[in-house]
Amino acid sequence: MNMQTALRSVPPTSPMVRGAARLEASDSCQQIALPSFAAVESAMPWTARRLRRGAYLYRAGMPSTALYVVRFGCLKSSLAADDGDERVLDFPMRGDLLGADALAGQPCATDVQALEDSEVLVLPVSDFESACSRTPGLRQDLYRHFGTTLRKEREHLMRLGGMRAGQRLARFLLELSDRFAAFGYSPRVFNLRMSRAEIGSYLGLTLESVSRLFSRLKDDGLIRVDLRKIELLEVAALRAIAAGHELPHEVASGAVA
Repeated sequence: MNMQTALRSVPPTSPMVRGAARLEASDSCQQIALPSFAAVESAMPWTARRLRRGAYLYRAGMPSTALYVVRFGCLKSSLAADDGDERVLDFPMRGDLLGADALAGQPCATDVQALEDSEVLVLPVSDFESACSRTPGLRQDLYRHFGTTLRKEREHLMRLGGMRAGQRLARFLLELSDRFAAFGYSPRVFNLRMSRAEIGSYLGLTLESVSRLFSRLKDDGLIRVDLRKIELLEVAALRAIAAGHELPHEVASGAVA
């Protein structure tokens, strides 16, 4: 039973999901694939945990005791900086793996909070070795996950250090578009679950710069904005901007120092 089947067949209100979950994801949108989970015996429990908007899955410093796979929804991974501001590190969505600190016996490294009503599948780390003994491919899948995560972090650092503000936002919107397409949703019309301030924190931009960039893209006819609903009108133009071509009236970078 793969993840797509589980998503279709199990009601969102189900308190527990039993059986294996296969996560199929596109490497182009940097999702995590754990196909070996499909071979785990059906007796292996996956507990479904619901999170209301604003609830925390875990907080930095808490004991890390389980692995989590996002079943639906959108979350935010962040850390509190020394100056007290929040630094957004990622926006985990369906198919993403969380809680890998548990495998190293380390406490949770970040805060993870639901940006909308969400659900994760929970596998206690105490059951992990038995799962690996039944499914040797599980370890290999995790190695691939760690490699993908390191690559994603490296590319994000390169983005923060070497891209103009317009590039960063265009690429962010296109990556979201790719992810929604991989989920079977519209790649052109979608809702942003994160605030402008959270986008700015993730992209290393001020809130003012993010707001100006959205306004510029809207004024230039590249996107349509209705509160948090975004429609990509000119995908080719957005891809050109993401590749380094300047906006018609490029906004000053506004990058956070």
